Amino acid sequence: MNQPFNIARYRMLTAGLDWINSDLRLAAWGGVPLFVEADDSITDIQGRGYVLLGDSLPITVKNVSADGTAQTNQAVIPDVPVGTAVTWFTLYKKVGLADELILFVDEAYELPFEPNGLDMVVQPDWFQNRGWFRP
Repeated sequence: MNQPFNIARYRMLTAGLDWINSDLRLAAWGGVPLFVEADDSITDIQGRGYVLLGDSLPITVKNVSADGTAQTNQAVIPDVPVGTAVTWFTLYKKVGLADELILFVDEAYELPFEPNGLDMVVQPDWFQNRGWFRP
């Protein structure tokens, strides 16, 4: 399903999402994926009882391809605990202590993933030009 959240769509169309200069992060979740396009923040997801399994370090390289694909290098989620499988992700923008959801990802190679307690490295889709999405 991999879909942008409503708030991200709005920001894309009103020039409110600066992909290149944003502090992008990737959050790992377990359980049955549930996309609620009206969600604005990680708190909205946690309010439905989902537990955040891991939060990435800042994503350091961001580009936009000529065809408009939102690209990055890999995301590293440190010390993902053993026990609950990672079944989906949210890509978000960190703004101070707040966060702004961008993308829901539930279709990816090797999902679900059984964590081993070590860092988890998530690579954007190389077949899609290292992309997360294309608006």
